[in-house]
Amino acid sequence: MDCKAFLMDHAVLQRTANNISDHPVAGVCRTAGKLFATVYNSTGEIQDGFCRREIGSAANGKLQGTLAGIPTGGPYKVELAIGDGREKKIFKDILVGDLWLLAGQSNMADSGFMPSYSKPDPMVHAFYMTDKWDIAADPLHDTFHAVAPVHGGSPDNPPVKRLRGTGPGLPFALKMYRTTGIPQGVIALAHGGTSLAQWDPAKKKLKGRSLYGAFYERLQWLGGKVAGLLWYQGCNDLVTDENAAAYERLTRRLFAAFRRDCRNPELPIIFVQLGPFIYKYGDALEQHRWMQVRDAQYRIGRTLKNAVCVPAIDLELDDTIHLSNRAVTVLGSRLADAALALREKGVSDQIYVKKITYRNEKLLNTAKVRVEFGNVQGALSSNGSLPQGFSLVDKHGRELAKAINARIDGNAVEVLTSAPYLIFSDFYRIAFGAGTYPAANITDAAGRSLPCFMQGAIRRKSDLSVVLHEALRSEAVYTDERLEALRIPENLKWHPAVFNLFYLPCFREAGELDHAAKVYCYKFKVKAAEDMDTDLLMGADAPFVLYCDGQEFCRQQAGNPIVLDEFAYPCHLSTGEHEFICVFSSNSGLGWGICCRFRSRKKGVLPEFIAP
Repeated sequence: MDCKAFLMDHAVLQRTANNISDHPVAGVCRTAGKLFATVYNSTGEIQDGFCRREIGSAANGKLQGTLAGIPTGGPYKVELAIGDGREKKIFKDILVGDLWLLAGQSNMADSGFMPSYSKPDPMVHAFYMTDKWDIAADPLHDTFHAVAPVHGGSPDNPPVKRLRGTGPGLPFALKMYRTTGIPQGVIALAHGGTSLAQWDPAKKKLKGRSLYGAFYERLQWLGGKVAGLLWYQGCNDLVTDENAAAYERLTRRLFAAFRRDCRNPELPIIFVQLGPFIYKYGDALEQHRWMQVRDAQYRIGRTLKNAVCVPAIDLELDDTIHLSNRAVTVLGSRLADAALALREKGVSDQIYVKKITYRNEKLLNTAKVRVEFGNVQGALSSNGSLPQGFSLVDKHGRELAKAINARIDGNAVEVLTSAPYLIFSDFYRIAFGAGTYPAANITDAAGRSLPCFMQGAIRRKSDLSVVLHEALRSEAVYTDERLEALRIPENLKWHPAVFNLFYLPCFREAGELDHAAKVYCYKFKVKAAEDMDTDLLMGADAPFVLYCDGQEFCRQQAGNPIVLDEFAYPCHLSTGEHEFICVFSSNSGLGWGICCRFRSRKKGVLPEFIAP
């Protein structure tokens, strides 16, 4: 009799909602007849109701049955016998409890340095890549000796001494057992350096020749049902912008496939948000993708039912990308806490962004952002260090600037930024954990990190457009700078203008002591979605003339300082694009620049600034 992976020594059988086993058994045999099971409990006594209990049958060299009704716990000894018992087999150290899939890439696949800080427990077992059950001990993953061809190993390979071999799977299972008293089993499926494409559920039919197929094949051997999935993956989907943009969609699809094939539409999924990474020369262009994927993971955790995203951004590394043996111990504990809370409450208890508001820091004219968090245990803290981890990013996750400072206030953080207040909500996102290694250090009283995220603040409803922030400006043209003499010079050389707080400064090529008469020009465009009547609002600290579509629009005397919206001009815009050119006097070197925006005369109808 051989039950292969369906039943073997040290196996863990997934318990049902009624805390009993319901485990299919299949295998090959020599005889035919009824299939009986005798189960001995941990004291060596026959379990009630399991003295030669009929569980199936054997015929034509195959046996099939179901080990149902064994109570949660163990260890048990299970004796299977066919007919009068001339053909039988004993399976030792059988547990009934919870099974967890360990899947993803290297940080799930035990890449932390040895030694392990997790002491094995006889009530926590692992189904190793050798397709054998045993007491769980690091390393859980061993692709060099794996049976599934996709891992590129073989059980016949010689033994090797592992210098790396710690991951979050074992500390997770140990804490789950110590907290609940329910035996735990973990199934090693992860493989380092793998992408979502390599985990494609469409490759299920390839069985052990694909990652998803290897999972599905082992799932069937082990009973077809599990308590949940632990997932840690994402680094290999940062190679291109296209991959990063597709990450959320493909991850949701993969999670749905796991739930379908585990026959549980609400299968608990506990997954890790990408941790830190020390980039090397040439990797800098990838940094925004780390933010994109971390934010995608955060959104999945917030919106996918029965799924939890667990941060790892504050944890220690053993090399440039792999969590240390100490860090995986912390992470495993966090994963267990998340799984336990999900089981108890039915929803994630992870920290989340509850509300974002901002106001003007008047001394700087920059945005001070208040981020309030939910599910905070106790109060937030940076353990006596300066709170770090916040920054400004654009909509693509590109880091624009670190926060000037961050100050903790209970379950909230006040973040002073360098973003111009007037355009903050239109062009900036506040982020925690941007870049590859953001030195994020804010946790709650339970030691849980803030999640990585990037979010904008909702723009206050207003009849004002955003401030002109994207324009071209010319080099200085030395000519008559008096108001009545201002005209568009010929042969202008244009350069991108640099926005500063609320205005576009002119470029002082010769420095502030150059008092020669000269002018600068600005070029910008707007797009009107319909015919509209607006007020064009200008500010400037030197005389200027403004042209719209080649026609003079206004001519204005002005002086220091630049005052936002100081001048207002009725402006009718027909549907389409319009080009404006502003000729700005340097006022003998005293002029600094201009600002511009529009005010609606019909609620909600405003032009849009577009790239010139």
